[in-house]
Amino acid sequence: MKAKKVVIVLAGVMLVAVFSLAVINSQGNARFRHDAVKWAQPTIDQTNMITSTQLEKLTGNTLLVDLSEQGNLLKDNQGAIHIPASVILEKENQKKLRTHEGNIVLISADRPLSARIWMLLSQMGYENLFILDDGAGNDVLKYKFQPDTITRPEFE
Repeated sequence: MKAKKVVIVLAGVMLVAVFSLAVINSQGNARFRHDAVKWAQPTIDQTNMITSTQLEKLTGNTLLVDLSEQGNLLKDNQGAIHIPASVILEKENQKKLRTHEGNIVLISADRPLSARIWMLLSQMGYENLFILDDGAGNDVLKYKFQPDTITRPEFE
């Protein structure tokens, strides 16, 4: 009977220890600070996008980040750094971004890539973060729709 009580007490202690470790682990640095749904809205509304005209009007210190692998998008621009998207989470690159006080503008020829990096950094707590919109990614129909007039299956 006494051995049964000892086993029950040990099982209870183990259960409390496992629960405590799970809570402590969930509070670690690997967790995002904000809800992803909150940060998805600016991407949907495109309020996180700025044009080159808006970029020129930004006040304060602005850091331009070239996300391309080659680093050729901003090579002649002062205040620009090259951090390929594939290594944006490395410690030294995070330090460059964290120590910057002011606006951060992400630049890439691949707009979906910029949006993914924007979302990731936003979830990590970065603020004043924008994506440069050069207008090249806008899919606007430039031609008048003309149906195929050679075959008209509805009249056959």
